[in-house]
Amino acid sequence: MPDQKKLAALLLMKAALPLTKVLLEEKPQLARKFQGWNRVIQFQVKDDPELACHLLFDGGKLEYLSGRHPSPEIDFQFKDPAGFVALMTGKIALPRIKGALKNPGTLLSFLPLMLGLTLLLPNKLPNDPVRRALKVKLLLYFITVALSQLNRAGHEEMQRFTVNMPDRIFQWSVQPDGPAAYLRIHQGKTKAGKGIYPRRRPFVHMIFSSLDSAFLVLTGQIDNVQAMKQGHLVVDGSPEYGKDIAVIMKQIEGMIA
Repeated sequence: MPDQKKLAALLLMKAALPLTKVLLEEKPQLARKFQGWNRVIQFQVKDDPELACHLLFDGGKLEYLSGRHPSPEIDFQFKDPAGFVALMTGKIALPRIKGALKNPGTLLSFLPLMLGLTLLLPNKLPNDPVRRALKVKLLLYFITVALSQLNRAGHEEMQRFTVNMPDRIFQWSVQPDGPAAYLRIHQGKTKAGKGIYPRRRPFVHMIFSSLDSAFLVLTGQIDNVQAMKQGHLVVDGSPEYGKDIAVIMKQIEGMIA
C-alpha cells in the first residue's frame, strides 16, 4: 500500500480533480469562460507515473484523462505527493508551473476552476443553499470514487471489506430528488457511479431526508447515529456493513483535512 501522502494524492487526483467537469456543469457562468478552449492543463508528481493526469479542453468541453500529455499549455509539476496534496487542500504549495510565462492568460483563467474544488474541504461550510447543494453533490461523487480508488491502491481495511464480498451495491441518495451515487463491490473489485444503480436493489442504501440533512452528515456536523435518531438519515439494509463503510469514509475525510 502507498504511504499516506501518496494515498491522499492518489485520491485527490483521481476522485477530486475529475469534479472540475461537474463544476462546469453546475456553474454556467464559469463554463462560459472556457468556451472555445482547446488547451491542456496537466498535473504531475516528478518520477511517479501513477501521479500524473491532465484536463483536456476540446472546444470548451472538459475531459479528465490519466497519464501525461506530450504538450500541455500549463503543467503543474510537484517534487513529491505532499506538494500536490497541499495544493488541493488549500495549503501553501510551490509547484513548478511550466508554461506559466508563455500562457499567463490560460493559467489565470484556469485558477477559478481549481479554487472551486476547495468546496470539498471539511472546513468549507457555506450558508448559501445553492453552494450547500453543490457541496453535497461533490462530496457524494468524491467519496464513492475515493472509496473505489482506496481499494485499488491496496488500502488494507478497504480490501478486507471488499475481498470476499459478493456482487453488492452501496447506494447514497438525497430525498426527494437530490443527487445520488453508488459503489459496486464484487469479489474485491469496486466501481463507483453517479445516480441510482438501475439493475438491482442496493445491499445498503443510505437515504438522506433532505439536502440540509445530507449536508449535516456529510460534513461531519452530526454522526450517523445522531442523524438516524433525528430523522436526517435512514440506512436501509445491513446496518453493520453501513457502519463499516462509514468508518472508512471518515478516514478519507481525515486524509483531505
